[in-house]
Amino acid sequence: MDFLNLIPGFRSGILWKSIIALFYYVVSIYYFIHSIGMLMFLLSTPFSFFSFIDLMGWYQVGYSYSITRNIFIISTTFVIISAIAVFHSFFNIKSLRKKANSQICKKPSNDLKVHFLSIGQADSILVQQGNKNLLIDSGYWMSGRPILRYLKNIGVNKLDYLIVTHPHNDHIGGLPRIINNIPIENVIINNKNPYKTRRYYKKHNQLLKMINKRGINLIQPIAGKSIKIGDFSLEILAPNGDEYERINDYSVVTKLVYKNTSFLFAADAEEYSEMEMLKHNRDIKADVLKVGHHGSCTSSSEEFLRAVSPKYAVISVGYNSFY
Repeated sequence: MDFLNLIPGFRSGILWKSIIALFYYVVSIYYFIHSIGMLMFLLSTPFSFFSFIDLMGWYQVGYSYSITRNIFIISTTFVIISAIAVFHSFFNIKSLRKKANSQICKKPSNDLKVHFLSIGQADSILVQQGNKNLLIDSGYWMSGRPILRYLKNIGVNKLDYLIVTHPHNDHIGGLPRIINNIPIENVIINNKNPYKTRRYYKKHNQLLKMINKRGINLIQPIAGKSIKIGDFSLEILAPNGDEYERINDYSVVTKLVYKNTSFLFAADAEEYSEMEMLKHNRDIKADVLKVGHHGSCTSSSEEFLRAVSPKYAVISVGYNSFY
């Protein structure tokens, strides 16, 4: 039997289909060679899909039903296994749980502590200083429980401030669980709801209702405003406008200053927002930069990075992510 007859894209013998198939497989291998799970998923999916179609009309395929069935079973098994592997690596399922169960000092300290929580392709940052606690975003919905567990294990039983940067699922997904299970004094969130896309408008409204129901104080993020929290200050650097085409540019960008150390939390701010910060002469220079938009090419313009000039950079990204 000709081996190519088993490979989707090459079975028909039609040149243009073979070229497209070859391009697909080469690109899959090139971009995801560092992620075995993603590579398996991309390569096995066409086999599973087309072998299922072949099962529906196996007598027309040109080889036996048993071969067609076996190809479908094997390829589908690979799809399921690789999908689970990709899911676990993308969301870092067990990583934060392990850290939460480790021995972390629970005693309040006057020293500043910044925790970049390992929740995969999502954002959540905890800041501690003295008895003050600040949480920036909460990852996906599945991140809510492990974040709460992490907070409990390190002795955090209240949040003085919660920052909601923008309404993407990888930033606000865990908020309902967190808002309903831990006391929060203040929430920095855009309470004007400027989002034009219906699903984000609706999602943001639901979040505002939840916050109001709990009687939490709302603070509108105004660029240039500075908030004193314990012994550190938090300055809001963005957004600098009222309307944007891209949701990410509504991101609340903040700069934390503690003694001689500074952190810049860029959320998902993209190049347009970065240029606005530069245009308005915001003080963005910082020692540590939480890189915008998970290290995506949509952010971190050369001019912006030069102005921030960080000593260290942190990228919140899923394990083996192609970002």
